[in-house]
Amino acid sequence: MVKNIVNGVSGLIHYKGGVAHYTFLMHRISGLGVLTFLSLHILLESTAHYAPRLYDQLNAGLQTPLGLTAEIVMALLVIFHGVNGFRITYFDLFHPDLWTPHSALHSVRATWIVSILLWLPAVAIMILHSLRLI
Repeated sequence: MVKNIVNGVSGLIHYKGGVAHYTFLMHRISGLGVLTFLSLHILLESTAHYAPRLYDQLNAGLQTPLGLTAEIVMALLVIFHGVNGFRITYFDLFHPDLWTPHSALHSVRATWIVSILLWLPAVAIMILHSLRLI
């Protein structure tokens, strides 16, 4: 069983399918990142009621440069996962005839561009907020 998992994961990494394949991988990774974030967020917020001092300590850890970096990466994962999920849903529900390599390549590139354009203002706001400029 472990051998099957290793073969499956190595096949995903070694496959050279271009930008569409890496978008597929990023969608999977971002989904796991969002799931991890939500789990940790629920755990952190639950300590506010039961262990207020622990809550303050954990929250202080998020104010560090490492915490800011994690927050910036999480913003990219959430935005990318949402934009790519919208693209997949749009094609599946409204235009399944557009699932061709040519149009998929254009939509994948558009997904990356839109994700980055939505992410950059969020990064600027997070950095300005951490520097106490806003």
